[in-house]
Amino acid sequence: MRPQLRTKQRWIIEPIGIEVRNLPKPIDGVSLFGNERPLELEIGVGKGTFLVEQSRIRQESNFLGIEHARRYWMYTSDRLRRNGCFNARVVLADAAYFVSEFITERSLAAIHIYFPDPWPKERHHKRRLIQEPFLAEIDRILEPGARLQIVTDHTDYFRQIQEVVRASNLEPVDYLTPGTAEQGEFVGTNFERKYRREGRPFYTMAAVKPSR
Repeated sequence: MRPQLRTKQRWIIEPIGIEVRNLPKPIDGVSLFGNERPLELEIGVGKGTFLVEQSRIRQESNFLGIEHARRYWMYTSDRLRRNGCFNARVVLADAAYFVSEFITERSLAAIHIYFPDPWPKERHHKRRLIQEPFLAEIDRILEPGARLQIVTDHTDYFRQIQEVVRASNLEPVDYLTPGTAEQGEFVGTNFERKYRREGRPFYTMAAVKPSR
């Protein structure tokens, strides 16, 4: 369960934050940003650390985040705005619905999924995001040669992730640590730093869409 955000600050959402109900179908980088720069997607932005750091130093790319928790969506949208990260947008939406309904085929240069909800109880496993139908959608929206990167702290979920990725059309490759991560980190998100203090293990998975 994610910790609650406690702040008296008034968050300004526009122009970064977008509610899914206000988007046309489908969307692409040109419709969101007015240019054809490579577009990367983060699913589950949390407090936005990864998006802020990546979009700030990589102005040659655009970044789209999806978040289903309204307060995190608001916080991250405001944080990106305050940091001048106007090559980023954050959509308030369910990830599986958004990916299948809004993102065009072969339109993403990378997909990042860091610490997805593991739904640890067996009766809830069907709610896990990373399953065979979702991997088929990822294969559809990635450009040839584009990369999927995943990090989790949950052992059982990682086994499932390995199985479904290896059973997909994607090719497993070595995980690449983002340049914005600090020494010893895999991503550098707030959740990773919190989990590291708690002594949790970390597992990584990466795959690319074949160019053929």
